[in-house]
Amino acid sequence: MYTANQVADWILTRYAAKMDTDDGIDPMTQMKLHKLLYYVQGTFLALHNEPLFGDDILHWQHGPVVRSIFDRFKGEKVIGQVITEDERENYVKIDADSNAQEVLHAVFDNYSDYSAAQLRNMTHHETPWMETAHNDVISQEAIENYFQKEIVEA
Repeated sequence: MYTANQVADWILTRYAAKMDTDDGIDPMTQMKLHKLLYYVQGTFLALHNEPLFGDDILHWQHGPVVRSIFDRFKGEKVIGQVITEDERENYVKIDADSNAQEVLHAVFDNYSDYSAAQLRNMTHHETPWMETAHNDVISQEAIENYFQKEIVEA
């Protein structure tokens, strides 16, 4: 199992590389990163019946949030664009032979082109967020069940 920060580093590194080749791409925001983490966690739970990272996902006003990531980037709206090619080599590598790589690539390919607002709106229409009280932890069971029925099987 990884930490949310390790998974976030993978996403930020991949997104920085994408920004190098796509001039029209929006910068990575904290909101967008939180939603991508939610979709990674949900997809991994649905496929493997265990979490990819151990950090809780909380119900906040603008959708699912991982507190450790919020604390890490507190006060920064735009993140990730300052990662240089040299720095990318220092970021954590997710095991290339792991199920994690497959899920990370699939979620990144399917969701990274959405804006932060689009991702927020999507999560606001999904039962794990809708059925959790503000500031409470969105249960892994709720996330797993929803993703098995609505995302992975769809």
